[in-house]
Amino acid sequence: MLCVARHGCQFNSLMSKIRKNTSVPLPRYRLIADRLIEDIRSGALEVGQTMPGEIALTRRFKVSRHTVRDALRALDELGLIDRRQGIGTVVRARQSVQAFVQAVKSPAELMQYPSDARLSVVSSAEIRVNRKLARMIGCRSGARWLQVSAVRHLKDNRLPISWVDIYLLPEFSSIVPLIGKRGIKVYQLIQNEFSVNPARVAIDIQASLIPPRLIEVLQVSNGTPSLTVIRRYTGEDRRLYLAAVSEHPADRYHYSLQLSRGWQSRDGGGWA
Repeated sequence: MLCVARHGCQFNSLMSKIRKNTSVPLPRYRLIADRLIEDIRSGALEVGQTMPGEIALTRRFKVSRHTVRDALRALDELGLIDRRQGIGTVVRARQSVQAFVQAVKSPAELMQYPSDARLSVVSSAEIRVNRKLARMIGCRSGARWLQVSAVRHLKDNRLPISWVDIYLLPEFSSIVPLIGKRGIKVYQLIQNEFSVNPARVAIDIQASLIPPRLIEVLQVSNGTPSLTVIRRYTGEDRRLYLAAVSEHPADRYHYSLQLSRGWQSRDGGGWA
C-alpha cells in the first residue's frame, strides 16, 4: 500500500509538471501511458514481465479502469505490450516503431496563420445540420449546432485571406461574442470557459473551388481554386464539440511543416 501511495504522488507530480509546460493539458490516459513507457524503457518493467493488472494500476494512478484501459491500448498500439486473455499484459519490447511525426504543444500550432491575421465575425445563428454538412464535419444529421461565420484578413490588408464557418455545440453559445477578440482561438475560449480540453484534433485538407456564395466577400472571380481546411475537435469524452471549415483562395495561403523522428503507433498515431 505504501508503494501505491508513493507512485500516486509521483504521478500527480508528473501531471503538474506537464500542465505547467503545455498550454493544453494532456489526457490522463496519455500521462499514464507516458509513465508506463518510461518504466519499460528504464527496465523497471522488463521484456517478458507481466505488468500489474488493471485494478493495481487504477490504485497506483488513482484513475478509473476506463482510463487505464485507454493507456494500455496506446501501449499495445505502439507494439510495447501484448494483452493475453488468461495471462495478463506482458511487456513485448522496450522500443517502439520509429517513424516521422509532427510534435506540437497545442492545437494552436497546427496550420498557424500569420501573427497579424485577424478574424472578424460576420454572422452567427443556430442551425440544424443537413446530411452534407454532417458528413463534412462528422456529426449527426439533424443535430442542432451554432454556426459562426467569419472572414480572416491581415492587419494592414483589407483583402481577405480566408472565410471560415465555425460550428460549436449550443451549450457554448456564451463564447460567441468573444470569437475573434485578442487573437484567442475558439478551442481556447471553450477550454477557458467550460474546462473542455481537445483530446484529438483531426484536420482534412482538400482542393476545391471557392463556393459561389463567397466569391464577392473574398473578392475573387468565379472558378477560383480554393484550399479547403476542415478541423474537428473531440474532447476527452470522445464527443465532437467543435469544427471549422475554412476556404482559402489558392494564391493567398501557404503552409509548410517540419517532421522529426518519433514513436509511431500501428494506427498512425504517435508522439515523440
